[in-house]
Amino acid sequence: MNVDRFFAANAMALITHAVTQPMDLVKTRAQILQEGKGFTGIGFSRGFHGVNIFNDTLAAGGGYKKFFSKLDAWAIRTVSFTTFRLWGFLYFYDWLNPDPRRQAKPDFYLYAGIAGGVAGGILCNPFQVVFSRMQVDEMYPEQGRRNYKSFIDGFTKCAEEGALFRGTAATALKLAGLVSVASGVYDYLKENMFYFFGPISANRIIGTAAAAMAATVVSMPFDTVATRLHTMRPLPNGKMPYLGTFDCMVKMIKYECNFYKQSNFAAFYSGG
Repeated sequence: MNVDRFFAANAMALITHAVTQPMDLVKTRAQILQEGKGFTGIGFSRGFHGVNIFNDTLAAGGGYKKFFSKLDAWAIRTVSFTTFRLWGFLYFYDWLNPDPRRQAKPDFYLYAGIAGGVAGGILCNPFQVVFSRMQVDEMYPEQGRRNYKSFIDGFTKCAEEGALFRGTAATALKLAGLVSVASGVYDYLKENMFYFFGPISANRIIGTAAAAMAATVVSMPFDTVATRLHTMRPLPNGKMPYLGTFDCMVKMIKYECNFYKQSNFAAFYSGG
């Protein structure tokens, strides 16, 4: 990623994330509220609709700023997430397709997305751990909150706890699914629609919408697992509720997605 790409990508990311951050906070809190509960049907059955979380956050006071938790943490997480994700994808994409005059094959997008997503996920995981904890901290009683004063404070305490790379596998898989699917689907639809309909604005709009939906379907389960691993606390016996990404997924399937208990796999998409 060159300097121009860095500034352009992060400028757009800060603008778009400033608009979508309330939805991100609602999603993260819904993922935590879902924990340990069966998910029935296609909607929430436990009373924690996204609208409820949004209204409760506003009712707590602090205005729109409340959705950002700590502004420094939000900005650092946004820049790190954007930079590492795009750097990873572009590095492997340029390596697989070095001639800029040629259009990469769909499988090249897949390979570059997976490799770049994994690399980006590993690098940005520490920043995501700190920010995820800040987003859910107000959900706990006063005596159970972490109360990070700033990103640096949270980063230091997470490092002391040895939690900076907790959930790295889930974050890497989330970004691998997000980047590989989004880039491939968007480019495929945009190019084919251009062939049939010519250079119209709808090509990019439809391509972006379809790519976002496909990427959400693929990456959301890993995002849910990552959020739980990032924010988990020791049980009364001193042990952690999850041993890792695979253990978390197995326990979610066993206790929250049990068809015999009228539950389904929508638990992985809580907040999506």
